[in-house]
Amino acid sequence: MKNNSYLKVMKDMFIVQMAWSFGVMGVMLVIGLVRLFLYFQENGQDNFYNSFFIVASFFVFIIGIIATQFLPHYVGNGVTRKDYFKGASLALIGLAVTLPFIVWGISALTEFVVENLTSFSFREPNMDFFADEDNIIGDIIQFLIITPFVDIESNWVLSILSYSLKILVYYLAGWFISAAFYRFSVIAGLGVIAISIVLLTVENVLLRSVLNLHVPNRYAFLAELPEATSFALIVIIVLGLFYFIRLMTRRVSIKM
Repeated sequence: MKNNSYLKVMKDMFIVQMAWSFGVMGVMLVIGLVRLFLYFQENGQDNFYNSFFIVASFFVFIIGIIATQFLPHYVGNGVTRKDYFKGASLALIGLAVTLPFIVWGISALTEFVVENLTSFSFREPNMDFFADEDNIIGDIIQFLIITPFVDIESNWVLSILSYSLKILVYYLAGWFISAAFYRFSVIAGLGVIAISIVLLTVENVLLRSVLNLHVPNRYAFLAELPEATSFALIVIIVLGLFYFIRLMTRRVSIKM
């Protein structure tokens, strides 16, 4: 294929993954409308922006896992492993940049319609409601579910950036894990799952520190790092995930 075949990969994967995103958003909108109808007298439902923020962790992690399954298809059609990686990476970046704005737009539109046609009002976001656990497993589970959140009304730039980072990192974690299982044994894949959990936890702690959000006491040593250092470490985690995914897919045998 031509040298710009990575652009075809980027376009295909971006369109497919964005279609999946719209499918999930459509289901969430229906669920939100049903809840609104059933509990109309009970103000306090999250808006669409906040609701999708919670779901996004699981959703992008899953499509990150699926990303490796595109590799045999493209290599079988003459695309190099390098072009697959470049195209998939660009598709991911496009998804991380555009999806938060789309979610914000849908949320603003639904809020405008609901609040102008009814007496219903959405509740203020409360995305930092966990407390310190007695064991590290509890902290990790909470950190993987309740990621750093900035209210769009208070600072839309930080909110969009943290949203995009969340999509980027969780997608990369899923891709990293699936690439390891595809390239190596099950045992190695399980080891990469453990590494991914550690990286996601550290990234969440560092981002919480940068955003001045609550950090559990057991991670206080990370919260004490200078802001510039914390930000640099987040960048290193992201680039490191890209690098190791590239290493694992560079000469991997294709399983047909």
